[in-house]
Amino acid sequence: MLEKRIKCGAWILMLTAILAAAPALAADASDMAGRAATWEKEYNAANIKAVAALYAADGCRMPPNAKTAQGSEGILAQLESGREQGAAKIKITVTMAETSGDLAYGTGTYEIFRADGTHIDHGKWMNVSKKLKGTWKTQCDIWNSDMPIPTEKVK
Repeated sequence: MLEKRIKCGAWILMLTAILAAAPALAADASDMAGRAATWEKEYNAANIKAVAALYAADGCRMPPNAKTAQGSEGILAQLESGREQGAAKIKITVTMAETSGDLAYGTGTYEIFRADGTHIDHGKWMNVSKKLKGTWKTQCDIWNSDMPIPTEKVK
């Protein structure tokens, strides 16, 4: 009976240790999900300068089928261009994020809509961030559509 209690107690201690460690292992010190929520909120409110401010001054964005936007001015111009092309609302989901020292990376999905709610695009993204003077900034992000490439007949 005593041996059974010891084994049961050992299992409970082991399970407790695993459950206690799980949140620490899953934690993302860069708060990628919180920063993604801020990005989404500011973009959807047309606060493009606030979105651009989430990037490092020497940061970049790698949009599909376009040149890399480099630095604060390039990022701002690329964000404005996206809105001008009809991307009025975006929904961002973080599926994974990890931090190692002053570097972090995350992945997720996105959906883009026109102002009337019409779906434009959806796909996946990756973000690399770094801690600069105590603040997390996006160093570079890239996204790719899950939609098929539009085809049209060449005349």
